[in-house]
Amino acid sequence: MRIFTFLTFFALTLASTPLLAQRDRQGPPLIRGIVVDQNNQDPMIGANILLKTEGDSLISNTTTGADGSFSIAHPRLPVFKLEVSYVGFEKVTMELRRGMTLDLGKISIGEDSQLLGEVTIEGENVVGEMRGDTAVFNASAFKTRENGMAEDLIGKLPGVTIENGKVQAQGEDVQKILVDGREFFGSDPSIALKNLPADAISSVEVLDQKSDQARLTGLDDGNYAKTINIITKGNMRNSYFGRVYGGYGTDDRYSVGGNINFFNGARRISIIGMSNNVNQQNFSSDDLLGVSTGGGGRRRGNQGGGTFGVSQNNGIVNTNSLGLNYSDKWGEKINFTGSYFYNATENSILENTNRQTVVSEDVSQIYQENQISNITNNNHRANARMEYDIDEKNALIIRPSINFQDNSSFTNLGGLNLDQNLDSLSDTRNETGINTSGFTISNNLTYRYKFDKKGRTLSTDVSTAWNERDQLTDLISANKDYVRNSYDTLVQQSSALSDGFNYTANITYTEPLGEKSVATASYQIGNNKSAADQKTFQLANEQGIMVLDTALSNEFDNKFLTQKTGLGYRYNNNGLNLNMEVDYQYAKLNNVSVFPTEGVFNRDFKNILPTVTMNYRNENGTRFRFRYRTSTNEPSVNQLQNVIDNTNPLNLSVGNPSLGQSYNNSIFANISKFDMETNRTFFMFLLGSLTSDYIGTSTFVAPQDTLINNDVLLSRGGQITTPVNLSGQMSTRLFINYGTSIPKLKTKVNFNPGISYSRTPGIINGQTNINENIDISQGITFASNISKDVDFNLSTRGSYSIVNSSLQSTLENNYYTQTSNLKFYYSPNDGKTFISNNVSHVLYSGLAEGFDQSIWLWNIEAGYRFLKNNKGELKVYVFDLLKQNNSVSRTISDVSVSDVYSNVMTRYAMVSFTYIIGKFKKSDLPADDRGGRPGGYPGRRPGGARSW
Repeated sequence: MRIFTFLTFFALTLASTPLLAQRDRQGPPLIRGIVVDQNNQDPMIGANILLKTEGDSLISNTTTGADGSFSIAHPRLPVFKLEVSYVGFEKVTMELRRGMTLDLGKISIGEDSQLLGEVTIEGENVVGEMRGDTAVFNASAFKTRENGMAEDLIGKLPGVTIENGKVQAQGEDVQKILVDGREFFGSDPSIALKNLPADAISSVEVLDQKSDQARLTGLDDGNYAKTINIITKGNMRNSYFGRVYGGYGTDDRYSVGGNINFFNGARRISIIGMSNNVNQQNFSSDDLLGVSTGGGGRRRGNQGGGTFGVSQNNGIVNTNSLGLNYSDKWGEKINFTGSYFYNATENSILENTNRQTVVSEDVSQIYQENQISNITNNNHRANARMEYDIDEKNALIIRPSINFQDNSSFTNLGGLNLDQNLDSLSDTRNETGINTSGFTISNNLTYRYKFDKKGRTLSTDVSTAWNERDQLTDLISANKDYVRNSYDTLVQQSSALSDGFNYTANITYTEPLGEKSVATASYQIGNNKSAADQKTFQLANEQGIMVLDTALSNEFDNKFLTQKTGLGYRYNNNGLNLNMEVDYQYAKLNNVSVFPTEGVFNRDFKNILPTVTMNYRNENGTRFRFRYRTSTNEPSVNQLQNVIDNTNPLNLSVGNPSLGQSYNNSIFANISKFDMETNRTFFMFLLGSLTSDYIGTSTFVAPQDTLINNDVLLSRGGQITTPVNLSGQMSTRLFINYGTSIPKLKTKVNFNPGISYSRTPGIINGQTNINENIDISQGITFASNISKDVDFNLSTRGSYSIVNSSLQSTLENNYYTQTSNLKFYYSPNDGKTFISNNVSHVLYSGLAEGFDQSIWLWNIEAGYRFLKNNKGELKVYVFDLLKQNNSVSRTISDVSVSDVYSNVMTRYAMVSFTYIIGKFKKSDLPADDRGGRPGGYPGRRPGGARSW
């Protein structure tokens, strides 16, 4: 019944928005105008139009269309400012008042002659400019290969790096990539980069996007997400474009897929899809699971909730994926975006593990494991976002989402425990089959009301989520004790049901204390309800009767109620933004055990949570940011459930119903300087955290055969882990990036040294152990911007890690990794023929015996482009030419160090064909197909300006 209610709500949320649009056809009056080049009166496509308050707070924004025209809703303010800007042109600002004409006619903007005189050289384009805290880059200043994608362009921007599919800008992870200010396939940053052609892009903005609540109220709350906003060319906004591809190769390898986009003004529909057996995931042609370096923990596939984005698991993966995105503006007040994803994968994994565990001051233990797994996963996800400007006082944002997933896995595992002299203690051989299904339905609603007094607002944010999970496990295990020379077998079936519902609601009131400062008062309440029911049956006799095992069964209900109230102060003046807030939080944990024993466990938590954020920018463009934040973290259902997981009889785990919340202190400090004229960038970050009542692990390694809970046998050398609250966890990281250009080589170079330290406490057989890890690294990258026919990228990073254990100070686990990569692309005849090489090398030194590696991965492709405008591309691709592809990772926990070797895709060759789809309305195309101005697209200056 509940799922029907939630599905009905989700459907009504989506279906009601057109009705709201119809109701608001009589929206606010529109301000209209046409932006033209002052020199020749050509229309300026993609010029930015911003409406701001007198105090320079952004009200709304839009961009000009193919004919240079724009329309934007008239704000209900007596006085406001309209700002027109374009890369390489002087900014035009107009003060408008209520009652003035709504049709501004032609607005002429002229080239920035002062900037031109400082940076102009022959034949190249201006890189971009800084607009406040936003860096705006001119796409035509960066050379990308023929038929290149957005990621080829984005990776060339100063201060932006793309490595292993992760995008960083100005030293921070990019959390959102927007297209013309709108979400594109939800919040996944990679999809726009992989599916939007580079030649569709006019400019790129790199900015810190404020939270929904901050944007609605106009008051900075210190919460932001590093965001890249891709602005498309005007002629692309009324067109369809995309590409399709298909390839077949050795060993029956295949890859087919494509994308198509239908853009018609504000209405945009995009379809993407792929099917392959060469480990391509997330619609990326470069997400081949190749050389990867350490750090990641054990990966056994998506066995839980999850999202559409498929994590890059090792192994051999078959993928079938489909995605749909819809975006439109309904009436003058509603912006809507929605996405649907389907993803199906099958992953075959082979892993070898070597783990060394510190048991005491003079005793350690080795665990070796071989595992073969086959994992299949099916996932459906839909999400939407609706922004509704009801009137000048009321605004609303709604973000529903729904996720369904089915997962099945089969694992064959062999494990062996050895003492420090490498004598065998115990081993296991087991087969496990797991079938899991579940769903998550969530919604977020943000509402703002503005009072008549400027700066006085009332806003609310309400989030709800409901999830259910059903898992069935079959286990067959044979175990040997080498000390007693005995054997035992286990046949077991388990069913685990869990569901949860949580909500969080807050209300914030703001009161102006003057033109530059505001006071805030807030209240928040949240409740996380969860229930878990696990029943385990074991084979009792030869007749095949399965009997309930109460030691491995558990049923409980958990509630975690949190209330928080706080006061804050915000100050904003001349580039300085200061936010201070202090909250009092009261939390109550109510844990009720139903089976096998009845009991109630209650705990109260009272905390003071201060937060301070400061942003400062001077006239020279140097920016300083500081944030101190405190937070609490409550335990998960699995951590609370007092039931033993014996999937691996040598490595048991059990929850802890008395587990409490942790308290975290974190700091973030950043100094950045970005000079567009010299293309020099400098970023320095310092991050640190200190956690009390850290949710760590207590490990017990059995010195002899031991009964757990008086019923479950743990053989000598076996171990069981339990989550516990510990003190003393901390981490810190210093990262520096300095970038400059080599103009003669048309190349940018980045130096990025770093050092990090982590301290992780744990308990082993009643003794406290502290694992400390110091990581010292240095990287350097050279990225060219020569032409669309010649391109290279050379990078290398070395990292030396020092690992210390307080229980065994003489234990040597220091190790070194070096990762290098060279990408080179060459087309000798203006894009017709081409050759591309991608050579990677990874060196591992200091890992466990047999895990040190020196791996070369060489991918090479060559092709020929033909048909009109090079729309057809035929190429031959060879992956892992040297057949050395490999994957090794190291994981450092509180009491152990683990090295994992995994299988990955190895050498294959493939022939593929790609066809570029594209048709643009002739009325939207400039006369010379280059923007209608001498030298190229609008914004290109006569003679150009230096790129690097």
